[in-house]
Amino acid sequence: MKTKKGLTLGILVMVVFSLILSACGSNNNSSSSNKVDEKAVDEIVFAMPTFNAIPEDLSKVTEAINAITVDKIGVKVDFKLYGPADYAQKVNLALQSGDKMDVFTTLGQFTNYVSKNQLYPIEDLLAEHGKELIEIVEKDFGPDFLKATTIGGHTYGVPVNKGMSLPISFVYNADMLKEIGKTSDDITSIEDLPAIFEAIKQKFPDVVPFGPINVNPSDTGLINYIKGTSKIDFLTDTSGIGVVVDGDGQVVNLYETDAFIDGVKMMNAWFNNGYLQKDAATTTITSTELMASDRLFSYMGGYGGMEAASSISAQTGKNIEMKRIAPFYFDTNAVNSVSWLVSSTTKVPEAAVKFLNLLYTDQQLINTILYGIEGEDFIKVDEHHVKFPDGKNANTVSYTAMLSTGIVGSESIQYQFEGINWSDVELKLKENKETERSPYFGFIFDPSPVKTQISAVTNVVNQYLPGLVTGALDPETIIPKFVQALKDAGAEAIIQSKQDQLNAWIAEQQ
Repeated sequence: MKTKKGLTLGILVMVVFSLILSACGSNNNSSSSNKVDEKAVDEIVFAMPTFNAIPEDLSKVTEAINAITVDKIGVKVDFKLYGPADYAQKVNLALQSGDKMDVFTTLGQFTNYVSKNQLYPIEDLLAEHGKELIEIVEKDFGPDFLKATTIGGHTYGVPVNKGMSLPISFVYNADMLKEIGKTSDDITSIEDLPAIFEAIKQKFPDVVPFGPINVNPSDTGLINYIKGTSKIDFLTDTSGIGVVVDGDGQVVNLYETDAFIDGVKMMNAWFNNGYLQKDAATTTITSTELMASDRLFSYMGGYGGMEAASSISAQTGKNIEMKRIAPFYFDTNAVNSVSWLVSSTTKVPEAAVKFLNLLYTDQQLINTILYGIEGEDFIKVDEHHVKFPDGKNANTVSYTAMLSTGIVGSESIQYQFEGINWSDVELKLKENKETERSPYFGFIFDPSPVKTQISAVTNVVNQYLPGLVTGALDPETIIPKFVQALKDAGAEAIIQSKQDQLNAWIAEQQ
């Protein structure tokens, strides 16, 4: 009888305990029958740069993100947004101070993060939790995309899945071109441009025929033009100290090559003929600002697809067209310069990779991150397109990160704003696979042995390069001084270090 009472009491306790567990489960599943139990949820910090205004309150978007991630992968996201000027500093501060930081992006600093041991190797976790991510990026880019973020057998990041092939285009005011009796058919190569510039100069004396695409420092797109036409691999260091030209395996100083010297001679001729503004090397006024005020006819820049001119037209209020004049050439830096990483300080690497996998493959998640709450921040127009709600714009909706589409997730599942041709997205992803790649794609230079020399050389480059690429400096007299200053700063040590590392990398591939 005692045994029976004890058994009955035990069963009663088990029933009550199961009811308690059931009640807890009911609370956790209040918003979704499939939601992961609260006890199984890991928390990560996801830090993203945005080029739009940062709202004071991110809670509604963060809640919408977590409604997706908690339910699907058991990961709760602390969503952080920083402006591009602050992003690297904020991330580095968190990494160095021990503040929680799990998933962040490179913004061109991939090798620096690797050299400081700030990244978590994710190759095994990708194999387990990133199968869908790998499948979607291989489809859009090719099977070797992770080479760009793999060093010493370890993969430290995932390149953003977007149009990464950026052929060099001549961007111009189409109405002005028509006024001088020319059409896009008259632009077949860079050699055709001086005659057009001369006609613009005569017809519109107050208009600058050609200008820098970027300022502070001034950049005319010349280096990227040279890169594509001469098939130059920068070996993951854009300073130009140590490049390989046309796959010959010999590391040389870019600024001593015929391609660079001929390029700056051309720019100097343009400058002397009055095709660039006199302050081109030091101006703080951007090309789009000048175009918007009818003070600039053209510039040169790298763009994926064929729709960039539409965006520039909208930005400037002018009829802008563009014509490709040089191909793109894939080196490693062109791919890993925007990659998503997991911090070496993370306590939840598995959760971080699960989130990365979802970031690249889940349409609802990526478009919530980019556009906010449907119905409040954006309206779905069709399968691929969205627009702002009536009476709203990027400055008046409560949230948008629409200008970050090129730096996060997979472009193939992102919505585009109304007016952008979806076939252009498909073209960009197609050209990823078709664009020629350097035979050294996957080589990543370790700058740590010559970091002192790189710092000194970078100062020299910043001193001379803007004046040379805008034609403001005479190449005959300045290039010898430039090259000597680079040698004095340690250029030859950098070149030798690159050559040694490249030779070792080549041997590993055989």
